[in-house]
Amino acid sequence: MDVAYVGVHGYDEQYSRDLDAVPVGTGYTPAVIAACLASVGGTTASANACKPNTAAIVKARPYNAQFPWFNYIVQSTNGFHSNYNALQVTVDQRAFYGVSFLVAYTYSHALDQWTKNSQGTQMVADPANPRAQYGNGDFDIRHRFRFSPTWDIPGKKSPGQMLEGWTISGILALQGGLPWGAMDSTRNDWVGTGENLNAFNTNNSGDVQFWNFSGPKSAFTSNQNPIPCYGKQAGCTAFASAPVAIQQACTAAAQAPYGGNTTLQALALQSLANNSCYIQNGGILTPPAYGTNGNAGRNSFRGPSFKNVDMSISKTWHFKERYSAQFRAEFFNLFNHPTVGNPGSDPTRGITGKFGYANTTPDSSNAVLGSGGPRHIQFGLRLVF
Repeated sequence: MDVAYVGVHGYDEQYSRDLDAVPVGTGYTPAVIAACLASVGGTTASANACKPNTAAIVKARPYNAQFPWFNYIVQSTNGFHSNYNALQVTVDQRAFYGVSFLVAYTYSHALDQWTKNSQGTQMVADPANPRAQYGNGDFDIRHRFRFSPTWDIPGKKSPGQMLEGWTISGILALQGGLPWGAMDSTRNDWVGTGENLNAFNTNNSGDVQFWNFSGPKSAFTSNQNPIPCYGKQAGCTAFASAPVAIQQACTAAAQAPYGGNTTLQALALQSLANNSCYIQNGGILTPPAYGTNGNAGRNSFRGPSFKNVDMSISKTWHFKERYSAQFRAEFFNLFNHPTVGNPGSDPTRGITGKFGYANTTPDSSNAVLGSGGPRHIQFGLRLVF
């Protein structure tokens, strides 16, 4: 048995920021707020009345006077950090009466502010608070278990060596789901900075903006079923048609993050009227108040877990001392267990846009090396001389 602790800390990691960015809420001037609150909730006119003031954003840019022809001045810099901590346990059973196995379990947690191509962007919604992006890494798997046994079946002399040389082996894989989160990166400028259109490279889709979430995060563990939603997003039930209890719960959840600020609470109700509320198993996701960033954070929820069994059966024939032949039958995903990948992450796309539920297998982008495909069976013959 081997027990190990593994820890990795990354610091001064690269990210990009806009030197010409304005503070959160800049575009929501008093006039915009007044027009938004005065509009009739739930109408197209209401949504348009709650758009940030572009002229106010341009005027507030730090370098607008010197460089009025620049909307954004993007700088690659350092300052992000990451952490990984893990307990790793391995049990290696050497051959004993023909039986051997390897068991491995890892309990780990990976956190960072940006993972590779996370959310398709490195930009932060609030340059003054880059730690708002600190959360579960894109590849954070909390539990991972592997069991790989091999049994060399005892044999006896027989014609054609048919009662000897048989081996059965397999791999049992169990692991928790990958993280995902509700991130509105393109549709709305919730924070009122104009950065949602800052496409400074081909991988960027604007800054990362969050919605607000209350309740247990396990409530939004995804599967192949949509999260019920009520509001204006595609495929959602009209909010007025929702049960009264759901209307009350969504309304309270939308206002809760802004307790003590009546203006922001009113703006939260307007954003709710113009968008949708997702509610399931005690968890409630609502849009942020206009001029703010939500509290849900990066990768707050979990995708479906992964379960898989692979197995092989082999038969070996020996010819004198130098030659042998081995026939193998291999089964991948032996029980044909269905596995789905992570869901869509943009809540503005609604059920029709596949937010919150999985609709592909994890190997959809790599059917050869990925996991989650159907049962595969292959045969092989190996000659050794």
